[in-house]
Amino acid sequence: MAGQDRQEGVVHPGMKVEEVLRRWPKLLEVFLEASPAFQRLKNPLLRRTMPRLVTVAQAARIGGLEPEELVARLNRALGVEAAPKGGGEGAESLLGTPPPAWLSAPVGFHLDVRPVLEAGGEPFQRIMAAAKEVEPGKRLVLEVLFEPVPLYRVLARQGFLAWCERVGEGHYRAHFYRQGVGGGKEGEGRAAALTEADWEDFQAEVFVEENLEPPLPMMRVLEALATLKPGEKLLVHHVRRPIHLLARLEEEGHAYALKDLGPGQVKLLIRKGS
Repeated sequence: MAGQDRQEGVVHPGMKVEEVLRRWPKLLEVFLEASPAFQRLKNPLLRRTMPRLVTVAQAARIGGLEPEELVARLNRALGVEAAPKGGGEGAESLLGTPPPAWLSAPVGFHLDVRPVLEAGGEPFQRIMAAAKEVEPGKRLVLEVLFEPVPLYRVLARQGFLAWCERVGEGHYRAHFYRQGVGGGKEGEGRAAALTEADWEDFQAEVFVEENLEPPLPMMRVLEALATLKPGEKLLVHHVRRPIHLLARLEEEGHAYALKDLGPGQVKLLIRKGS
């Protein structure tokens, strides 16, 4: 019990940023001082959603820091002189694990999203489009700025195995191997399951206005979705393709389909998963 209490009083690399800021609000200043990349955490609305899936170790890479350095800064601010031993990256990280046998499989698609990330863009849609081009038995190779841990779960649902290596400072190479037939084009299957008739039969409707700042549009949609039963559908009228929302829907296993009707007019139909 004493060991457990000691662990609860420190920050470890696998802890989510959202949990750190919720338990120790004063550590926000430590993040802001550690790297310019954390300036968006000043926005209280962004703090509710952006750090939800990001661990301290992943945040360190985003900020161009070593995980141990950021963890040590945070713990020093709590009066803990040394970072806790063990824990490392947490069970989700694949860095440092032995290269898998499938790493010799041919490359089906090679995508460098570092320029998009450096410009502050969101490459999720490009990555998902590239994944659809990869045949069973081949690899999707991504060049990224940090280990893309959230992608592991998203692409696993489509039949991909993952492994990641650090190539250099701010340069990581993630490999995703699509398993053989039956491994899943699950993401495509979920989308394909929504027919044209589904667009006329929905249980709730949400309108997202142009003047809503992120993450309010996503929060509005997720709150409406939470009121539905599994299998029921939500129609969203949006002003743009909601990339972060699509990632969240993939993560939680909801089916969706998009209709791009022109500038500022996007319709999104979501069927709630179980």
